[in-house]
Amino acid sequence: MASVFNVYGIADDAKEWYAQQSLGDVQWEYDEVLGYHCGDIYVKSHDGCASFEDTSETNFFGWGVESWIRLAGGKELIFGHYEEDNGNAEFIHIKDNACIREYRAYDFEDAETDEGSEPVFSSWVDVATYVDKNLL
Repeated sequence: MASVFNVYGIADDAKEWYAQQSLGDVQWEYDEVLGYHCGDIYVKSHDGCASFEDTSETNFFGWGVESWIRLAGGKELIFGHYEEDNGNAEFIHIKDNACIREYRAYDFEDAETDEGSEPVFSSWVDVATYVDKNLL
């Protein structure tokens, strides 16, 4: 299971960016093993981007495209979520204030939403593979 989104171009100020984009009060704490977190959301910077991992796997699941565009705030953002126990998967790619890829599949069924073309997904397993290789 994983629920994570990467935002490109904010690696140096990831915590500040998240606080500005959030609607509520953001209090960062430091964990010696996992790093900075705000509740269930852990942040790390790497390869020119910031990665926000939701360890509860519930904070961002099911968000609509408009919510992702608002959160991105003009930045490029890629969200990936999967649950191997029930076959749920979501993938959202926001760039230039538009959704260029949306894929959603639930309960081991065929895709409920499959808009855009890259990356190619045929099931929740493809989303899981992409998330594990590219977002975590």
